[in-house]
Amino acid sequence: MQNFHSSKSKYLLALHSCSESFGIAIKDTENPGKIIKSEVFKIGRSLSNKLFSCIETILPRKFWKQIIRISVAKGPGSFTSTRLTISMARTIAQQINCSLDAISTFHLMAPRLHKNLSENQIMKPFWIKDVLPRRGLLAGKYQLIKIQQETNFHEFSEIVAPQLISNETIIKPSIQASNDIEKDIITLINFSEYYQKLKVQSNWQKALPIYPTSPIDKKNT
Repeated sequence: MQNFHSSKSKYLLALHSCSESFGIAIKDTENPGKIIKSEVFKIGRSLSNKLFSCIETILPRKFWKQIIRISVAKGPGSFTSTRLTISMARTIAQQINCSLDAISTFHLMAPRLHKNLSENQIMKPFWIKDVLPRRGLLAGKYQLIKIQQETNFHEFSEIVAPQLISNETIIKPSIQASNDIEKDIITLINFSEYYQKLKVQSNWQKALPIYPTSPIDKKNT
């Protein structure tokens, strides 16, 4: 850990707390090896008490001013945990004046779940879905846009952001949502690096948690 940090480093920070696990990843953009340091903390409902200390475990506070971009998973998922982490990310981004990318958990799942599609569907739009108890069907629509050959980064378009819908018959093909924080936190920081290379400016004020409240009929989507 001591060799990973230096006063010349410029960090990307990724945070994912949409499940009972809290994932954190950092990447030093000045490091030729572009090593990603990541860890997943299985802290359940104690995030509010351990959020700050978990981040410090990966990146000590004295280096926070060297963060040049933050990315955070905005849900759907545990609304309380997601809200806490987004609030922390917004505070840091505001204080150090850096971009903050908020990306849905379904968008982060897309690069690994699309591999379940048939060969003739792999480049076509598909849905990721999940059933919420007592609330209904939650779904988002995605499509693989291109693969960066140099880094093998898979760029996906979020055609429809995750939301409750009233008609399941139109979401075909569809794949069941599944959490894998260890992999998705790496995808999240890779998204952040991709946006940084494109010089995308993301305002911290626009980073808000996803919390679907009412179904939307997507017959015409």
